[in-house]
Amino acid sequence: MSSRKTLLVVSGSLFALVAMGLLIAGGVLLGISGTQQDPDGFLTSPTFELSTDTHALTSEQLDLGAIRNDWLPASWLATIKINALPLGDGPVFVGIAEETDIDAYMADVAYSEVMWNSDDDPVYHPREGRNAPGLPSEQSFWVASAEGVGPQSVLWDIEPGQWTVLIMNADAAPDVSVDVSAGVRTPWVVVLAVALLIGGLLCLVTGAVLLVFGVRRRRVMQEDATAPVVPDTPTVSTGANQ
Repeated sequence: MSSRKTLLVVSGSLFALVAMGLLIAGGVLLGISGTQQDPDGFLTSPTFELSTDTHALTSEQLDLGAIRNDWLPASWLATIKINALPLGDGPVFVGIAEETDIDAYMADVAYSEVMWNSDDDPVYHPREGRNAPGLPSEQSFWVASAEGVGPQSVLWDIEPGQWTVLIMNADAAPDVSVDVSAGVRTPWVVVLAVALLIGGLLCLVTGAVLLVFGVRRRRVMQEDATAPVVPDTPTVSTGANQ
């Protein structure tokens, strides 16, 4: 096989492999967006029961400092939803704020920071304190919050910065117990899925064309090499020419 034919076949095979990966990734994303979304279009996590005998539950830092959002509406990037269902009879408060503001609010207040291990199980990190916090509804630093009896949901269009989610009793009393889930909604999931599928189809067509030309050239050259050689027919002189 000539080097040109080899290049065509190898290139076609590589394009076909890339096409398979793109088509699989696009199909998976479309499947997730079609089956794992709630009625509002959010991809939602399982529900976890969280509880603490301290004044509040906080999340790990949500670091969005690398996001640059000068030319797109925030909702075009992603919208986060936090769902909280109090397991007691009293009202619950759910809020999102900058990490520095929550650190100041929880200064010398006992609370639990919730992190997640590799098995997606909650791990509590208690923070010691002796003071009682003020009512969360009286604080002015929340970028999104909800308060009340029964299920509560907070919607927030992400912004650059370091953010923390806080859940506590609305009266700031200790002993917090809630069922919590989180969701994210972004238009880019479907856009990315379609782009991957289109890219996969283009790679598949390109790979097929390269393979066809490579194999065809090989067959043509093999046929030329195996064709019988027909000897030249000698010229017979006629009597008129003698």
